[in-house]
Amino acid sequence: MKNLFIKSLLIAPMLLSADVMPAINSKGGALVLPEGKLKMGITHINFERNSMFDGSSEVQNRENLDATANITMVALSYGLSNKTTVSAIIPYKNIEATARLGLNDVAIDNKGLGDIVLAARHILVPMSDANYQLSLDAGIKLPTGATNGSFKTAPAVANGVNTPMPTQMGTGEFEYMLGLGATKMISESWEADAHAMYTYRPKAHNDYDFGDEIALNLSTTKAVTNKLNIGIEYNIKYNTKTNMGDDTNAQLRAMLPFKAFSGSAGYITPQIEFLPFGKPKIHFGFGVSFLAHYDLKEYQPLEKEKFIFRVGYLF
Repeated sequence: MKNLFIKSLLIAPMLLSADVMPAINSKGGALVLPEGKLKMGITHINFERNSMFDGSSEVQNRENLDATANITMVALSYGLSNKTTVSAIIPYKNIEATARLGLNDVAIDNKGLGDIVLAARHILVPMSDANYQLSLDAGIKLPTGATNGSFKTAPAVANGVNTPMPTQMGTGEFEYMLGLGATKMISESWEADAHAMYTYRPKAHNDYDFGDEIALNLSTTKAVTNKLNIGIEYNIKYNTKTNMGDDTNAQLRAMLPFKAFSGSAGYITPQIEFLPFGKPKIHFGFGVSFLAHYDLKEYQPLEKEKFIFRVGYLF
């Protein structure tokens, strides 16, 4: 159903001295907080999965899957020094879905705390030494989310069986992240960011639900006034294919359309950011991610749009 593990959860802080903000999905490029500064960011993502895809084609939704996800992430970031920022990202998830399997109705309504991410970013090349900035990211995802959610409505073969792993709050395993970020100020009010992240999932290599992932974000944002930014970005991710493992019994597993994402998908995200006081002390952002292309490894659901809201406050 839903790959709700936003495996690129490293939400970077914003540059204090500029009135242009990094893009909403960009992970902040290579930007860090000034030493001693604390920032809180809240991001909310909403999307629906009621379309099925296979390879590079949209196909019939045989099970009439209709799923909705709401994910809220709270990120706390602190500047350890002018070159290093540490962060904690805490997600809360709400997953609702219905489907029809032959003569059987299936319904899921799982919600709760997700897997917490602890992350650090260190500047490798500072802006003062070049006309760009380069950073190294590292993170670890803790298995804090529950993995024992049950069906709200289920056929007899699902009695006493947990819902599939893609519908759970967590993966039940540690995951490890390594990334590179780059930021270039084209002008005082025009910024370009790039960020790449690799997520390693040790259990994935033992037929686990979620494969390793590579994610790339390319973005540019511009301050059109001292209170208004506009931007656009391109986001693509690739996940290796893995089996469903032992999260459900074999009979049920063969029937359910609730599968973890595998393959590649790219999105284009236009967005707008409002800075009510003309500086990044507090800011509000909104963006819509539109599915631009995809090449999936098997029959699975995928969202066509994602609606993203964020607010940030620098203490």
